[in-house]
Amino acid sequence: MRPKSILIVDDNSRFLTTSIEFFTNELGINVVSWAISPQEAVNKFYKFSPELVILDIGMNTLKGQELTVWFKNQVNSPQIMITSIYDNKDYRNFAKGLGADGFIKKVNYRAAYPELIKHLNQSTKKILRENNFLLN
Repeated sequence: MRPKSILIVDDNSRFLTTSIEFFTNELGINVVSWAISPQEAVNKFYKFSPELVILDIGMNTLKGQELTVWFKNQVNSPQIMITSIYDNKDYRNFAKGLGADGFIKKVNYRAAYPELIKHLNQSTKKILRENNFLLN
């Protein structure tokens, strides 16, 4: 079961475009929404009720962090995958502390997105421990 709605939130238009094209053209997932600002992300959440949000943690300084907490406090909270150009244990632990379900380094998205979909297709909600692109 693939996610019916994915919301990608990032203020980098190049990353947004390449992510959307990858989901659509290479993974065959046609229902993709996107937002370039926190307010637009909130509006798209209410409109589409996404099952998955891929969110840039560094978007507009602290807004990505605040948005993560906001999403996780909603009644129909989506799974949240944080993205960042940086990747180290501190970033992953910080994302986990915000309540995110996972972490993807932006330069690894081509390898991480198929693993993410594979994870979402599983019957369990548990993040795969052996997958180094996701929080464990």
